[in-house]
Amino acid sequence: MINKQSLVILFVSYVLVPRLTFLPKSVHSLLTVFGPFLIPWLLNQFNTSRATSPSVPVRSIPPKVQRALNLLVVSTIGCVLLSLPYFAPENIFLKTQSRLQIEGNVLFTRLKFLRPLTVDDEILQTKFSGSGQSKLIYLTFGPDTLINCLWCATGKRDDTLNYFLYSLPKIIAPHILHLAALGLATSSLVGTEGSRFRIHATIAGLVLMVVETWYLGTYDISVNKRARTLQEIDFVHWRVRLLRHVSFAATDGLFGLVLWATSTNRWMAKPVSIAERLEMTSRQSEETVHKLRALGLLTNSINRDPALRGVREFYWATEGQVMAETVQEQEVMEQINSAITRMDFNALQGRVSEVADGILAGIDGLKTSQTLSASGVSEVSSSSSSSSS
Repeated sequence: MINKQSLVILFVSYVLVPRLTFLPKSVHSLLTVFGPFLIPWLLNQFNTSRATSPSVPVRSIPPKVQRALNLLVVSTIGCVLLSLPYFAPENIFLKTQSRLQIEGNVLFTRLKFLRPLTVDDEILQTKFSGSGQSKLIYLTFGPDTLINCLWCATGKRDDTLNYFLYSLPKIIAPHILHLAALGLATSSLVGTEGSRFRIHATIAGLVLMVVETWYLGTYDISVNKRARTLQEIDFVHWRVRLLRHVSFAATDGLFGLVLWATSTNRWMAKPVSIAERLEMTSRQSEETVHKLRALGLLTNSINRDPALRGVREFYWATEGQVMAETVQEQEVMEQINSAITRMDFNALQGRVSEVADGILAGIDGLKTSQTLSASGVSEVSSSSSSSSS
């Protein structure tokens, strides 16, 4: 039978996953093979955990959690916007539609026809003309690293480690900001709804940072030497940047969804502990007692004061007269008659009978408990008297 869940699974498995071509080939192959099996399993696990959670009534989003959700929404939107090509550094190979083997002077001559050259372009032109490895560094660590790192080029055969160490702070900085956003959204300021996922959020942020750092630190830049066409070039810096912001947005969205579901008792709901119940009940009882005492004092004051007592009696007499005149009006009588005709007296009688049976059952239970307690007291007294004799 086709339902919404099956349609979502089909769309994600056979439409969305095959189009994730920006992922590494190994990850894309794993998602393509195991996606149709993994997605239904995750949905079943979610539904099972939701069904087995304690029966706690659904509530509205707490104000503190709402602020955390607003922060995650802003972070998600910001990451999605930063993943757009408009905010990415310019890729001169894509802009000029040039191969990697092109001469540096020819490359920047093409670029000059598209836009005026800048000082950074002149530095890149010098580096591209001096060493073929500069193009590989450009593709892996981006133009900023190649232009501004003055101590990375040592004249040795391979300076990849130097360029990686120079770009390492720029790699880690976005992850630190993302960890700060996750930390605020799952801090104690949000309450227990957010702090219960603080460890999970920290682990997720650290995993993203370690994975990106490990990937760029172990990436073999010589892979692009075999690229003969523009389509075969692996633009590592731009691809990793896109995946970074997409993963940030996905992580923030996932934790926002989890916070919303758990804070509203829609998933993984925790019942209120006995101590909290007793405290809430005691507080409500004390407030009720205070209100009743205040009402009693007010009633006694009114009864003892002749003027106030006269005002009260006049009010109820006037109220009764006004209500009697209101009920006798033609429009009111028609509305009352129409309401009475719409009422189901059989159902009303059944409800009244249920309420009466519940009251009688409570009285019977109270009598039974009193009888048991009385019998227990008598047994204790008889045993004490026999022991004393």
